[in-house]
Amino acid sequence: MILSSLNVAECPYKYPTALQKAMDWLKQEDLASLKAGTYEIEGKDIYVMIQEITTQPAEERRAERHDLYLDVQYIISGTERMGYVPYTGSEEISENPEGRDACFYKNLSGENFIDVSAGSYCIFFSNDIHRPGVAAGEPAAVKKAVVKVRESLL
Repeated sequence: MILSSLNVAECPYKYPTALQKAMDWLKQEDLASLKAGTYEIEGKDIYVMIQEITTQPAEERRAERHDLYLDVQYIISGTERMGYVPYTGSEEISENPEGRDACFYKNLSGENFIDVSAGSYCIFFSNDIHRPGVAAGEPAAVKKAVVKVRESLL
């Protein structure tokens, strides 16, 4: 997992090309004006879902992991709490829908939470179980961009 912000000072080091392409797209777009929906950056290899959600208590949100795509969860407005626990392969699966790049988990131990505010993002790789959409206090409106990058491009 990586936590950072699009507002950090320029760094001489860059992410791998596919991930950098996603980050550049986030920096260049007027995200606040985009309507909820899916936008292709590079076909099905890199795409973004603009979501407008209401955060919920942690027990109402599912912890998830993906095999094929990493998630860049970027907060456009509001604050969202996100859970994180390293994937070891021994976690209890609650649901693994066939044909979807998502596996859901229950009864996690050692889960950590971080509040992610507007301008910041978390990158979750296939070895990261994450629980997005958690309320940082009371449920609240959040607009976010979830960029999906095919991990095999890294």
